[in-house]
Parts: sequence; C-alpha cells; structure tokens
Amino acid sequence: MSTFIQAVVAGIAAGAVYGLLGAGFSLAYKTTGIINFAHGDIAMLGAYVTFSVFGWGAPLFVAALAGVVAGGLAGAVMERGVLRPLYKRPLVAGILATVGVSVVLQSVIQLVWGSLPLTLPSLASSTPWRIGSVAFSPAQAVLLAVTIIVSTALIFAVDRTRVGRGMRACAQDSGVVVLFGISPERLYLTAFAIAGMLAGLAGALITPTIGLTPSRGVSLSVLGFAAAVLGGLGSVTGAIVGGIAIAVLRNLASVYVSAGYADAVAYLAIVLVLLVRVRGLLGDDLETVRSV
Repeated sequence: MSTFIQAVVAGIAAGAVYGLLGAGFSLAYKTTGIINFAHGDIAMLGAYVTFSVFGWGAPLFVAALAGVVAGGLAGAVMERGVLRPLYKRPLVAGILATVGVSVVLQSVIQLVWGSLPLTLPSLASSTPWRIGSVAFSPAQAVLLAVTIIVSTALIFAVDRTRVGRGMRACAQDSGVVVLFGISPERLYLTAFAIAGMLAGLAGALITPTIGLTPSRGVSLSVLGFAAAVLGGLGSVTGAIVGGIAIAVLRNLASVYVSAGYADAVAYLAIVLVLLVRVRGLLGDDLETVRSV
C-alpha cells in the first residue's frame, strides 16, 4: 500500500506540470481553433533560457521568470509571424505550421546550446520529508503550489474577465467578439502569449526532473496534448486534472507493470476513458473533440 501511495503522490506533483502544458494547449485551441504542436518545444526554450540566465549568476527564481518571459515571447512571435497569415486558410494549415515551428525551435536550441544533456537545479530542496513510509520533497511541494496558484489565476481570468470571455467566444464565432469592440487578432495574440508563458513555466519547473535536451519538447507536447484531451480539450481545469491523471497512471504502470510500458498503459487508459466519454473528464464541448 505504501508503494501505491508513493506512486500517486509523486504522480500528483509531476502531473501538475503536465497540467500546465495541457492548459496552454486548451487556451490556444479554445481561442483560435489551432492545436499548437510546438508547445513542448516552447517549454524547452523557456527551460534553456532559465538555464542560461541562472548560469550568468541570477537567482534561480529570477532565471525561471526569464524562462516564462521567453516562452511568452516565443508564443507571441509564432502567432504573429507564422499563424496569423493562415487563419483564413483550412485549419490543417495552421496545425501543420506549428509542426514546422517545432522543428525550427529544436534546431535553434541545438545550434545555441548544443545537443549534450544539461541539468538545472530545483527551485527547492530535493531532500524528502517523510510521513511514515511515504516521501514528499519540498521541490514537489513547490511544483504543486505553483501550479495551483497559476491555474487558479488562469481559470479566474478566463471565466470572469472580459478578455477571457472573449477568448472563449472567439473560436466559436469571431464575428460576435467584434460586435463587443474586441479585436479577434488581439485575442489570438494574447492567447498564444499566455500559453507560451505557461509552457515556459512548465519547462523551468520540470527540467530538474527530466533534464535538458533539444528533442525533449516532442514528448512534452505529447504529454500536454494528452492531458488536454483527457481532461476535456478547451477546459483549463480539465487539463490540470488530466495531467495529474496521466502522471499517476504512468507511475503506477512503472511500479506494477514495467517502466517501458508506462506511456502505453497511460494512453490506453485515456483511450478507454474517451470511448466512454468522448468529451473528456471535464469537457462540455463535444464538437470541439470531434473536430480534432
């Protein structure tokens, strides 16, 4: 039983970061209708910037903020320079463009920082606290606390502010947003900038655990997208729940099946959930999922 509890506790901490990635996917999709498959690479860009700023002598917290800013700028530049000319074309054009951006970002990262694995220290100590036979470190507590604070602020902004309501309406009918005096293009830019900031934050938080390599962004994109779909594509709350669920399932599969099958077992569980409830755990937009 203690092994089971330990796997769940560790999964909750790691899954919170997957949830941040999924929230970025959901926010960008809910606003523009585009699934950003460069999202994980933006997370890695933020992590590499964090690594460089920390290496220049800045405190780790300040370096992480620099990574967040870098992620936001990358998201904004991608939206303005790559995606904006494609909004009037078939949706698949924008989605494929994000795949191209992913390849470019990986190449840029490798050119600037090289291909050798790098490491980054945690924002807090990794020395575990113990409650009986279950261990939980301050670093994991920071991951969970930051995710709770950021996701709560994001959910409030999306549900309660004028801009947030505009984002939710934009993907359905951008013409309605114009009637309220809000520019859809500005909302698109805002959505991708915020999603990029979430990615940069997730990259800075999870890097001490997974390390830094240029190709790591692909797996982060897959995990973030899976979290968004499982939780309900378009739902920020669902993305957080989905990320935690995926991480817990992966940990349990590693413990009770095999580490090599961790991803397979987790994604099989996702398929089973979606067969029963295609809109995801907390999603309410069936057409959103069908269109994907």
